[in-house]
Amino acid sequence: MNKKFFVTDICLFFIALFFFFIFSIGRNYFTNTMIQVCISFICVLSVILMMIFQCRNITSISIMNAFIPLALSIALYILYHLPVFGFIGTTGIQNGICGLFVFTLFSRFAFNLSEFLRINYGYTMTPSNLRANIQGRGAITGAYVIAKILKVYAIFVFVGGIAIAMFNAFFSVIDMSVPYQMIYLNKTMTEIFSKSVVI
Repeated sequence: MNKKFFVTDICLFFIALFFFFIFSIGRNYFTNTMIQVCISFICVLSVILMMIFQCRNITSISIMNAFIPLALSIALYILYHLPVFGFIGTTGIQNGICGLFVFTLFSRFAFNLSEFLRINYGYTMTPSNLRANIQGRGAITGAYVIAKILKVYAIFVFVGGIAIAMFNAFFSVIDMSVPYQMIYLNKTMTEIFSKSVVI
């Protein structure tokens, strides 16, 4: 397992939890639009820098490196709905931060899986390659094509997380708990967005 990838995933998870606790404790202090924009911008910038510096010169990666961020993204979304935070049915910066980190971890799952497929199954050796001594680079396989598709998908998911964070910083209308309310609380969209409904 690539320990550098594992540490980065764990750091992203606990940074998101840290912000959840901060927003839960001092939610009245984060209603100003400029404060929300600054916090969202700092989070977005830090996540982008982590992705850029880590995704260079990848030589080894295991399947565990792919599924750890997937598990962390699911765990983070579940923790977001804990009653202790009180985020269900509310709009605010916490929704943008939740979207940013959940989407980033999920995009890391897709990216790590694509790199695992590319490195381990992306090429196949042929007798001509062996004679030419091409250091493990042979004919391109179907796994290589799937890896490329997954990488593009990871980029779209990552950009989507950034868009959610910045949009919610300015407008504060996104509620990340809507799927949770529809599935587990059996609420309709009308009930969720009705001002008369008390959550």
